[in-house]
Amino acid sequence: MELKEQYSDQARIQLDFSSFMAIAIWICFGVAFAFGVGFHLVISNVFAGESSEAKILILSTLMYSTLGFIFLLIGSAVIYPFYKIWCENIRGQSVKGKFAFINKSK
Repeated sequence: MELKEQYSDQARIQLDFSSFMAIAIWICFGVAFAFGVGFHLVISNVFAGESSEAKILILSTLMYSTLGFIFLLIGSAVIYPFYKIWCENIRGQSVKGKFAFINKSK
C-alpha cells in the first residue's frame, strides 16, 4: 500500500462522533486537571495549618476533578448532534493549522 500525502494549511472538516469524542476527552481531561490543581491551590492556602482538612482536600480535589471530567464528557456527547447539524449547514468547519491529507492506494 502506497501513501500519498498532500499538505495544506487550511481545511474544512466535519468530525464523526468517535473523532469528536477523542478530542473532547483530551480537552475535558485538561480542564478537569486544571480545575483540580486550581481548587487544590486555593483551598490549601485557606486551610494551611490544619492537617485533617488537608486529607479531605486531597479527596475533594480528586472527586471534583473526576466529576468535572465525567460531566464534561457527557456534555460533549450531548452537544455532538448540534455540532453535526452546524457543520452540515456550513459545509464543514473551517480550521487552520498543518494538515496532511492522506490518500491510500493499493
